[in-house]
Amino acid sequence: MIETVPGTGYALRIAAHGQVDDPGSAAAIQSAIDSWRLALPQPDFLCIEQLAAACRAAPSDAHLWGWSALLYRHAAEYAAPQQISSFTSECERASRRALQLDPSQPEALTALATLIPMVGEWGLTRNRLLSILDEHPDHLVASQDLATLEMATGRVRAGKQIRDRLLARDPLAAVTCYKSVYQHWSVGDHAGMDLIAERAINLWPAHPAVWLVRLWTYAYTGRVEAALAMTSDNVFRPDVPRPMLTFLASILGESGDGNEPGRQRIREASLAFAASGPAAALAALFALGLVEDHDAQFDVLHAYYFHEGQAPVPSHHTPSELSLNEQHRRLTQVLFTPALKSARDDPRFLKVCERIGLVRYWVDTGLTPDFVSGPPLPAERRA
Repeated sequence: MIETVPGTGYALRIAAHGQVDDPGSAAAIQSAIDSWRLALPQPDFLCIEQLAAACRAAPSDAHLWGWSALLYRHAAEYAAPQQISSFTSECERASRRALQLDPSQPEALTALATLIPMVGEWGLTRNRLLSILDEHPDHLVASQDLATLEMATGRVRAGKQIRDRLLARDPLAAVTCYKSVYQHWSVGDHAGMDLIAERAINLWPAHPAVWLVRLWTYAYTGRVEAALAMTSDNVFRPDVPRPMLTFLASILGESGDGNEPGRQRIREASLAFAASGPAAALAALFALGLVEDHDAQFDVLHAYYFHEGQAPVPSHHTPSELSLNEQHRRLTQVLFTPALKSARDDPRFLKVCERIGLVRYWVDTGLTPDFVSGPPLPAERRA
């Protein structure tokens, strides 16, 4: 059947009962690995059905069930809202089957560790990922997720060290490349950032996450015209929804002037656009960071994390947004990018981190984020 994927387009869905040729276990697993490496922000229906066929043909293969769990976990994040519960249940079911066959099956354990949204669960997720890596050192998926968690909790350099190793092992994995760009950028390594970003945009010019990080890194490093050119209809790019494309082109055009009226227009456009969805809210934070308007950034942060203010951010992705990796759930990686650099110097920043639960995580684990020059104080002592 042809299935409409809101905000994305269409997907060919293959019937699961006897209408998919068994590709063989090895081929099905390789397809799943390649799907994970590409990391498009949408369910990979075809690969899921290939794995289902392979599981029917080899029901005692724990590896097949583990990779099924991982693709269901990915689908649970990027599916339309009415499909999320179904994919969540399928992830749990496939994980249970894999772990019945092999209690240490790493893909199933990783799928379960990251099925729950990370915000507020960093400690539990980190412990689970470290446990997996204790038994399966250098496991690709668990390592990738740990690197993401370190970035999400402000330990950008720790995350970058993990991802540098992953990039050396597999420089052609899109998922590693675009995330590495953010981390090189966030630690100030612009040469490394450019090297990886240019390679990625040449290899995957239509990958939404690759395209967007190249746009922002151009804009933040004095190349606004190059960023603006990426929004042109004359260049090959992802199929960006018109509201998102219009917003990006508008704020990039305004940011180059540096005058107060332009700054005000960016503020107004960003606050209005942020209300249209979670990916839009993150785009607004990056737009406001271009003009260092951290007052407006805090308005967006409160609308995004706490649903406060006159325009609370919707919980789920909307058709007006570009579908992007890790932006369908609330995330905290953005807090530790250059977009929030001036906001991190504001006392309100730690208050936001406290309400989210990050300060408690830092205190409980003894782990210190890169932007803090010493252990963060517990809430009661700061008060």
